[in-house]
Amino acid sequence: MISIHIDKVKNVQETFKAEITDQRKSAYNKLLLIDPTIFSIAEQTYLQSVIHLFNDASFLLKTPSEIESIKNNIGGLPPISIYTNGRPEKKQLTHYIQEALGYTQLRKTFYPKYFRNIGIKTCVYCNSQLTIVISKSKTEIDARLEVDHHYSKSDFPFFSISLFNLFPCCSSCNKRKSSTPVNFKLYTEDASKLKKSDYDFKITKTSKCNFLLTKDTEKIEIIFNDLSVLPIGNKSLQSAFNVIEIHNTQKDIIAELIIKSQVYNESFKRILQNNFSKLSLSQSDFDRVIVGNYTEEKDIHKRPFSKMTMDIAKQLGLTKQKK
Repeated sequence: MISIHIDKVKNVQETFKAEITDQRKSAYNKLLLIDPTIFSIAEQTYLQSVIHLFNDASFLLKTPSEIESIKNNIGGLPPISIYTNGRPEKKQLTHYIQEALGYTQLRKTFYPKYFRNIGIKTCVYCNSQLTIVISKSKTEIDARLEVDHHYSKSDFPFFSISLFNLFPCCSSCNKRKSSTPVNFKLYTEDASKLKKSDYDFKITKTSKCNFLLTKDTEKIEIIFNDLSVLPIGNKSLQSAFNVIEIHNTQKDIIAELIIKSQVYNESFKRILQNNFSKLSLSQSDFDRVIVGNYTEEKDIHKRPFSKMTMDIAKQLGLTKQKK
């Protein structure tokens, strides 16, 4: 629910430079092995364009603006050409390209550690679930990173492993989004997008009072504000993922914050900080202890429901608003 600066991502990419280079080389070599003669002339031309892209040593590191330019230049897939008995075969050119790029294996071996280094552990869309999904077979249990492709891998298979095209998310949001454009850009060079999220949560003052009187969590009313500008053809986070409905299932978190706001007044917090001064806790560390979650915008992607928690903690005065 907040963007990450491209430079921060590039620093992490430099750490994994050798692995990223190997991914591109492996994909390039496997693309060369695809038999072009089984496809139409238009598809053969398209395949050669994809091979040319992967001959570029920096292709997997292309920035969002560069990806946009390449997408417009290459375009979408040509019409399918492989039929059996008048019916399209399940395996078309897009599937051959995706297999060559090895995206599925990278979900297990590379993406979990790569995005962990960037600081993303939760769904960038709903912020309510972890990005790791577990699959179980008869012989083993797999932990894979769930990743949404900003430009879908079915329509633009050559971006399947382009790092700035990957948005870590939960399985539910990934299925709901599909190929629908959503009004959220994870990567940015705009410094203003890093200081404050375009989205925030609040509770109504009336519902806070009602909860304090009744201790009934259902009295708590959550509001989800979307301050972003919705481009034509895009869905908002709310319309795409039902953000408010998801967070309404976690009103007990807010109930705890309301109670904490009654207990941890400013004088009590000063006493605690003085008593535990030997721990050398920063203000951020101390706030995390009080709130029970991250309290700074830059840490939104590290833990589920951190955005709702930090916003309402500030509203209740548990933590201070940063100017």
